[in-house]
Amino acid sequence: MTLGDTAATMAATDPRAQAFGYAQRRSWVFVAWWYGATLAIPGAVDAGLSGLLGQDPERGIFMMIFGAVGSALGWLLTLGVRFSRKLPKPASDIPRVEQSIRINPSVIRFSVIGAVLIAAGLVLFTPNGRSPQVLPIVGLIAAAQLSIAAGVAYSGWLLKNSAELYSRWLERR
Repeated sequence: MTLGDTAATMAATDPRAQAFGYAQRRSWVFVAWWYGATLAIPGAVDAGLSGLLGQDPERGIFMMIFGAVGSALGWLLTLGVRFSRKLPKPASDIPRVEQSIRINPSVIRFSVIGAVLIAAGLVLFTPNGRSPQVLPIVGLIAAAQLSIAAGVAYSGWLLKNSAELYSRWLERR
């Protein structure tokens, strides 16, 4: 018996394995379209700031379109899983799921604080930080970091509330 076999046996006997597996499946479905949105959201910020500051919003518009296409493809590729009535595969690494639930709030805080500090540092400590040519890029960087943090927050919420979500899904099934 290997270490992997032992972990699989432990996961199979843990009553939370199905609920965590359901949350992981929902998280995967979410991530498939959300990370396309993490390009579209900063693109929208970039295009908006560029337009407000009298610059060409082409870069932001391109990112919005590219992100929207990626998001739509991710959504389409997960259609089968998204509407599946099949029981989820049980989570096989419960200690890692528990660790994720514990550390996600710190990761999110770090990301949000990091986004603010990076944006403030770029604006305050670079030679042209306050120039109209740089501000859209600063907004793009901050929006990208914040949208990734939002995705991590939602995935963590799914894991944290997996038991309730799974029981509601079983009732609808």
